Amino acid sequence: MKIALIHLATRETPQATLEKALELLHQAHQAGAKVAVLPELFSSGYRYGDALYTPTLLTLLQNFCAHSGMILVAGVLEQAGERYANRAKVIGPAGVQASYTKTHLIPAFGEPETMMAGQDLVTLELGGFKAGIAICFDLRFPELFRIYALQGVNLFLIPSAWPASRAYAWELFCKSRAAENQAYLIAVNHAEEPFGAASLAIDPMGMEMLRVESEGVGLIELDQAFPARLRQEFRVLSERRPDLYQGLLKNPTSK
Repeated sequence: MKIALIHLATRETPQATLEKALELLHQAHQAGAKVAVLPELFSSGYRYGDALYTPTLLTLLQNFCAHSGMILVAGVLEQAGERYANRAKVIGPAGVQASYTKTHLIPAFGEPETMMAGQDLVTLELGGFKAGIAICFDLRFPELFRIYALQGVNLFLIPSAWPASRAYAWELFCKSRAAENQAYLIAVNHAEEPFGAASLAIDPMGMEMLRVESEGVGLIELDQAFPARLRQEFRVLSERRPDLYQGLLKNPTSK
């Protein structure tokens, strides 16, 4: 499966950002991509008023999918009652196929004060892979990715808005989450400041396959058989010791 990383800068309006996104998506389609991933909150960033445009945005992205046959994973901002939701929408020719709400809200950007936290993980079949969805700050919580792996997930898709100033941690977490779970990981970031960490494709060994550092499209071909073969040849998940891990559920949260 060929997948496109859409490394994109958010413009002054969601309409202008969508125009650039569609330009890059057309490039990806012409290059043979079947799936494309856009950044977290790609059209708005943390401009909460722009959530009003999200329904229109989703309709226009669905129209693109209907004409191209592609599947998109796009980070969007939605109104959620009196609060907001940071979501990753999986959009195909028939509309929204899945919706993941960010489960770990980042205090550094004020998300716990303005947003609702998601309560559910999301998996779906995608081009011969079982994909699991996460968003940005979720990368700091390995438990989420291990749960996905135990459910058979072999491809992590992660729209993100990660600051360049913490790029060292970004790259460490991306490679670690892929290697420890023997799964592909696609993490797509914003191109503008204060974000700007590189978008990355990591293989199930934790090796970097692709890096996109300036606005544009990165393309990578994924081998559907590789994760299963690696998990069979170099067993990890089967060697877990859940009897030793019970404390994870008993210890109080540290503040």
